[in-house]
Amino acid sequence: MIAVVNDVSFRYPFITVDLAIESMHHFLDICKRIEKDEITNIHEIKTAVIDSQAEIGPGYKLIQLIQEFKGREERSLLLSILTNRGTYRECEGSVCRIDRKESAICSLGIGNILISLLSDALFSMPIVIGVIEGEKVEIRNVSKDEHIDYYRKELGIRRYIANEKKHKFDRENFYGKGKIGSRMDLQGEEAQKLLNKAIYIKGRLYAKKNGHYYAFQNERDIDFHGYRADDLGEDVKRQLDKKFT
Repeated sequence: MIAVVNDVSFRYPFITVDLAIESMHHFLDICKRIEKDEITNIHEIKTAVIDSQAEIGPGYKLIQLIQEFKGREERSLLLSILTNRGTYRECEGSVCRIDRKESAICSLGIGNILISLLSDALFSMPIVIGVIEGEKVEIRNVSKDEHIDYYRKELGIRRYIANEKKHKFDRENFYGKGKIGSRMDLQGEEAQKLLNKAIYIKGRLYAKKNGHYYAFQNERDIDFHGYRADDLGEDVKRQLDKKFT
């Protein structure tokens, strides 16, 4: 899945410069979260050409906001997101009309997700309504942190929950009649990082670390517990060896 910067949301000027700057900071924070390891289903952020000379506040152009953005690293990241992401060309998709404003790249949001600047109430909901080739469409939208939680499954957010009763840290655990729980020798943060990198093979999440193989099992919603799985089949191990070098 890809994330698409909603260029239409950059065509609504803010009533004050301060509000424009505040909203742009929040937009950048959303983009940072999308690019973090916690979001496992987004592999790219795509951006169309956004007019840097457009007025984003009273007498205040978007390029001025970018240039005056505090922090060199954040300024460079914002400039990169708004101008250099993806390889989008206008001929790639159909025109999407949002609030009578046309966008070609927003049509790529179908089946994916939009990242919107919170410049208008239109973009405050987790769904943006558009029209493509005369048909009404609903496009998933993220403009607030709460939208990331709303789409936690679609975005591939995984939360590690230790099952210490079944999977002990330093030993295999005999429980029930003839049942053995493999050890889980990774603690909280380390296990979470590995879970974020785990890949699906035959419907189950697997990963490799320090020469050992791990399996992660879904318990509910986005919660997973994990355990050592050194007895995996050779075909699965080969895939993990290739991925986790």
